[in-house]
This record gives sequence, structure tokens and C-alpha cells, in this order.
Amino acid sequence: MTKTEAKKEFVKNRDQYITVDFTNNFYYRIYKQNFIFLDDKLSCVVLSPKGYALGMGYDSAKNYLIHTRSFFEDLNYETFIDDEFWNAPINYIRSGSKWGLVLYNPEKTKIIQMFPQELKDHVYYVYLRVWNYDVWMNLYLDAQSVNSEKLKDSGF
Repeated sequence: MTKTEAKKEFVKNRDQYITVDFTNNFYYRIYKQNFIFLDDKLSCVVLSPKGYALGMGYDSAKNYLIHTRSFFEDLNYETFIDDEFWNAPINYIRSGSKWGLVLYNPEKTKIIQMFPQELKDHVYYVYLRVWNYDVWMNLYLDAQSVNSEKLKDSGF
């Protein structure tokens, strides 16, 4: 979908994107400015927990992460990366992890990436990104290639 098509779709069906129901009172929303485009193609959409623009407490962030994973697993998404601390905001942030939890759909057309971040002291935010599978995999493989080169050039 091109940038123009994505913006038209958003305006046309805005109500669908303001409240995205993940069941059990877990809601996300999509902002048009949270579209990520590569080469004028929509490559990623970032979803935000609805009602938490200023962040949430530790337990709420953890609950959002756990429930969101279950939501996608119920849709038969499979795990690609299962970071040890993907659902523990304080530990995840301290770990310096890059990927968080990464799932993919059975058709291998979508990647779901989620992770917590700290906005300020003890206020957290849940990032949920829906990527085009091929785009995300290329980003991931490029990062892995850089790491391999660094290992090779380390002299050890």
C-alpha cells in the first residue's frame, strides 16, 4: 500500500483504527503518524495502548504484553524471537535487548514485534508493531550480518 493509499484508508475507516479491540478490555489505537513507510510502501504500523498516551504502571504494561501475545497466539502466530524479558519491563530495559517478542503469522506475511519501554521513572509504554514480513526479515538479517562481520573482525 502506498503512502497515499494508506492515508486514504485511514481517513475512510478511522473509527476502526481508533479502537482496536484485543478482547478482555485490552484496546489499542492507531495514529496515522505511526505509519512507517519504506520506498513509499507501508511497511509497519505502530499500535498504542488506548488511553495510555502518557504511559502506564509496571503491572499494566506487563498485562498488556502478556494478553497481546495470547491474542496473537490464538490466531496461530508462531514465535520467532522470545526474548527472556519481553514481558518484564524493568529487566527488558536493563538488558539492552533489541527485538523483544517477535511472532509471525502462518502465511508469513506479517511480523508482530512487541516490547516495553520506560517513558520516565516507573512509567512504561508498550510498543506493538505490525510489520510486513519481508521488510522486517530483511532488517533482521541485515542486523545479523553486521553482527557476524563484527565477530569476524574482532580478532578473537
